[in-house]
Amino acid sequence: WKKPKSTAFLKVSWILWDPECMPRLFVPPECIGPSHITIDDPRALHHLTTVLRLRAGDWVECVDGIGHRYAGPITQWTPRALTVEIQERRDDPPPTLRLILAQALIRPERFDWVIEKATELGVERVVPLVTARTVSQPPHERLAHKVSRWQRIAQEAAQQCGRATRPQIDPPQALVQALPMLSATARVILPTLTVRAVSLREVLRDHPPHGAVAVLIGPEGDLTPQEVTEAQGAGAQAVSLGVLTLRSETAALAALVLLQHVAAKPERDCGEAGHAGGGV
Repeated sequence: WKKPKSTAFLKVSWILWDPECMPRLFVPPECIGPSHITIDDPRALHHLTTVLRLRAGDWVECVDGIGHRYAGPITQWTPRALTVEIQERRDDPPPTLRLILAQALIRPERFDWVIEKATELGVERVVPLVTARTVSQPPHERLAHKVSRWQRIAQEAAQQCGRATRPQIDPPQALVQALPMLSATARVILPTLTVRAVSLREVLRDHPPHGAVAVLIGPEGDLTPQEVTEAQGAGAQAVSLGVLTLRSETAALAALVLLQHVAAKPERDCGEAGHAGGGV
């Protein structure tokens, strides 16, 4: 990538900058042409023109959310739109490990945090679940608004961490409805304290993760014994994260980190990370 001409954007704190970076933003694929990109989203325009104070000639990096990166200078500027000339393009390689997080709904602020951190850890899909012990779920009339909020959180997290893709965020669904889909598309791992289970460390040592792997996380209090039985009947493998009892959101991140660690370094024993925490 070429170094941008302006360094005004270095004052912004919502992205971790270094001297070789440039402003990065997501642009819908339909706004990307063969040679130019049109940026007309009001939020993006506000960041670029008001917060970053970019003008014609400054370089930006645009990503389309599906793995393609584009870079070039701003060639036209109006209060309603910016035009970026595409001078460089790069396609990110597909990941060898495709992570799905099937997370039971928990308190709203904690679920928002899970969306953010799961995005930073490379999850490609989040499936919010309604379970027997779910105590917080959005009312039906606010469901679309809630999913839109989660999508915005995921996009901002992807932009911050440098991803060229953003995860798919599904509408909440009952666990019994999600299990067939998860089992048909991925290897399903279920961290739980409800039943005795082999440690995730041992499972990954014997069968390193590759392809699509879904992590199924229950709510505070864990899944019920009946739900665990149903999940195992659908093909989920119950695992232990250790001797400690973790919050739901902590268990999710512990499992995701361990999966990424082992997938990135399959030749290493993952023992040092095996006791990152307990069950949900």
